[in-house]
Amino acid sequence: MKKAIWFRSDLRTLDNEALYLACQSESAPEAIFLVCEDTWQRHHWAPIKQDFLWRTLEVLNENLAALGIKLHVKNAGRFSNAGGELREFCKEHSIDKLYFNAEYALDEKNRDRAVTAVLENDGIKVSEHHGNLLIKPGIVKNQQGEYYKKFTPFNKRWRAVLAKEIDVTPLKPNSFPNINAEPLPNISLKTEDSSHYPAGEDAALSKLGQFVGHSIEIYKSGRDRPDQSHTSELSAYLAVGAISPVTAARALQQFSPEFPYGLPEGPDTWLTELAWREFYQHLMDFEPRLSKGESFQKETDSIQWRDDEEGFKAWCEGKTGYPIVDAGMRQLKETGWMHNRLRMITANFLVKDLLIDWRKGEAFFMQHLIDGSFPANNGGWQWSASVGTDAVPYFRVFNPVKQSEKFDPQGTYIRNWVKELENVPDKHIHWPHEWLSKNQQNEYCPPIVEHKAARERFLATFKQVKHG
Repeated sequence: MKKAIWFRSDLRTLDNEALYLACQSESAPEAIFLVCEDTWQRHHWAPIKQDFLWRTLEVLNENLAALGIKLHVKNAGRFSNAGGELREFCKEHSIDKLYFNAEYALDEKNRDRAVTAVLENDGIKVSEHHGNLLIKPGIVKNQQGEYYKKFTPFNKRWRAVLAKEIDVTPLKPNSFPNINAEPLPNISLKTEDSSHYPAGEDAALSKLGQFVGHSIEIYKSGRDRPDQSHTSELSAYLAVGAISPVTAARALQQFSPEFPYGLPEGPDTWLTELAWREFYQHLMDFEPRLSKGESFQKETDSIQWRDDEEGFKAWCEGKTGYPIVDAGMRQLKETGWMHNRLRMITANFLVKDLLIDWRKGEAFFMQHLIDGSFPANNGGWQWSASVGTDAVPYFRVFNPVKQSEKFDPQGTYIRNWVKELENVPDKHIHWPHEWLSKNQQNEYCPPIVEHKAARERFLATFKQVKHG
């Protein structure tokens, strides 16, 4: 039986369940990746993410060749063409069985169902696996046999399942006589330079080693400080699948023989972040409407959002007059990444200070993030907007100045990204307008909204929805 693996968001060789199983044969499997730029554009994929994905593909091509596996890259254009492209590919290479790792958003699930129908109609077996998660959807359920709608009980049960199911043995594919890697085809993509991120699974494993070896012990206290470097920097690699969450979890096992229990607070907190990632993937699988721009809390879809294009533009450009918000938005536009605490602060500001629809912010983030992951981005925005599962209570409205004082106390992060404020003293950096006026410095923009009044406006609007 001739086998093949269809790569998608799993661009690695280690701990790749579909690849591992496809290699359980006497001859090397074929490998294929479909470029679907039309669909990626519709899904708001950032040009910098597309560039990073392509560079990751180039590394994967070399790594697969070293294993004796040829990677074919085809330009399918859109998801709807995947079935036809894969049928032709399987015919050309006499493929009897195709392996792939599942994805859980609605368009991806519909694509995979259509591909399965097309191939099985031609007598080609299709084998779906869950190599991008630690625990596949449907396993973590409550006593009523339903999926969890709140994170805390999900996390507790998820860890109990993980304790039983985690396998410490790395999944390494069989190797075959190596071949020369052929250059990838010249496919024109709308890209933006991502070279400040080294690409490929070796780079991801190196970052994991650095994080676990040097930063994870202070992760719990340091992860909320954008002025310091205490995060794993693995989100972009997880988004394209250059590293598996299984690999990440295995790195944590060294901290406790009772894994996933008994971990020190740093590794334990990071494991919780991996659980959040899985929680949002599971929700996508169980609630297709989340893929349709709908809120998890259905009643909140009747909120009357403000039509404020000027306010939205100021937010996008980092010109709101709130230094911590502007710093975050400028970091995003310049680097394709934003610290997670800033993602919460900027999202909260757009929704609750400006009363602008969270979906506009969700799309803007995806259009710029190198680590753009639809389930995680959607879940984070719904959480910040108080419309999702397990969301922050609607009456909790971040005060951006207090957030700034707490998480960037010396203003180091602000000064790094808002150059107009480089000379503002620490005492005034979080709300610099009076100082700037006294010192006749007018390069920085005035605040576009008064927080206290905006907070009251949001609460009044939300109460109408929540309490009729």
